Amino acid sequence: MIWRSFLNIMLKKKLFFFLFLILCSYSLNLSALKKEFDFMGLKLGMTEEEVKNILSENPNLKIDESRYLGKINEATPFILKAVYPPFIPNIYVQFYSNISYGITIQLNSGYFDFFSLSEKLEDKYGTPFLRSSRLVLWQDVTGDSVSNTSRFVKLRLEYPTTVKVFDEILMKQVNSEVSQNIVKMTNQSLIASNRRAILEEL
Repeated sequence: MIWRSFLNIMLKKKLFFFLFLILCSYSLNLSALKKEFDFMGLKLGMTEEEVKNILSENPNLKIDESRYLGKINEATPFILKAVYPPFIPNIYVQFYSNISYGITIQLNSGYFDFFSLSEKLEDKYGTPFLRSSRLVLWQDVTGDSVSNTSRFVKLRLEYPTTVKVFDEILMKQVNSEVSQNIVKMTNQSLIASNRRAILEEL
């Protein structure tokens, strides 16, 4: 009798969990991006050269050479900045291993507003996963069976007029590597300063 009750409870839990998974996958599919993010030809996964070509071919977009942030070598994360005066004061394309993994578009709030941008993005990319008066969020999981990679793409509209799209998996990886490098450089700096202090005492 006790055994039968235990089995019934376990069966109900498994059924509830199964229904929960179906509901979650259904809601994720509802909020998935209808199409890949594309702004004037800029997309995630492009090389630096491809981005520069798109920027140079568009007479309205200009690379801001004074704000070319951080390219040391291909493996180091860096940012390419562009402008579209006076409508877009900042477009940042983030790269890692020469592949774009994040795009931030800061639109001039004198020409654009949060609610019209929200409507336009929803028309183009579908129903958002989350919506509030200060944030609209779309997210999408895509995979490539050939290269056995996946991307978790998030598209965000942030109040007042900033649009961000990024590969969250790659962004977390980059942030983790950057944090580890900062810790490593800090440790090396501490070792060097302590070594100098000890040598001066000799």
